[in-house]
Amino acid sequence: MENKGFWGTKAGHLTMAFIVIMLAFILIMVGVAASSDILCAVGFFVIVVAMLYSPVETYLLKRNTKGKKS
Repeated sequence: MENKGFWGTKAGHLTMAFIVIMLAFILIMVGVAASSDILCAVGFFVIVVAMLYSPVETYLLKRNTKGKKS
């Protein structure tokens, strides 16, 4: 059995997604302070991608690998 570190586990991936969401929130706040619609839109897009990471990985990418034995 392979010994994974924290960042290789599902909890580590979700923690990484949370950190990305927090950085995108800061980006949105900077965009609001600078009256920049582009920064706000980029921050929003990054938040949406980070929030969709877990469902996409679970239901689309790892869907077919659970039943197969190699």
